Amino acid sequence: MQERTVLILVVVLVVATAGAGVAVNVLRDNGSGTWHAFLLTLDWHGTPAVGSDLSITVKVQKGQLDSRSLPALFLSLDVGGLAVVSATPGTNPWGSPTVWNLTGLDFSTPRMYNVTGTLTEAGSTTLYAMIWVPLGDLRSVAVDAVGHVNPADVSLMAADFSTFTVAAAA
Repeated sequence: MQERTVLILVVVLVVATAGAGVAVNVLRDNGSGTWHAFLLTLDWHGTPAVGSDLSITVKVQKGQLDSRSLPALFLSLDVGGLAVVSATPGTNPWGSPTVWNLTGLDFSTPRMYNVTGTLTEAGSTTLYAMIWVPLGDLRSVAVDAVGHVNPADVSLMAADFSTFTVAAAA
């Protein structure tokens, strides 16, 4: 009799567990299905030729994370073979015109960051935009002159890129 009670209890637990699994899947939000800390888009306009100007826009918007909940948050744009002529003003400890401190900002509405530069190198070019949090203190993050951030120094929150070919002359 005791074995039968245990068997019934096991069957009830298996059925309840399976039912809970089905209920979770039925009630789950089937929105986009992809988790995004932040929504980040990179766009450019201009003629991709050496000596020509290129206008780059990076749009940042809130995803599932509130930027105000993070102790430090940055946006960087790695411009590679582009000499920066102008950029949306920003402050950062590296003095780079293509790194912006996003700490504490509200991104419930999109914010735009713009860079204009002159293309300096022919061939394949890739622009990288990244939203990141330093893994250590700010001194531990390496940022070079073109805005490239060493990914080993940061925790990546969002990224976008654009690749195109730059002609030898306009």
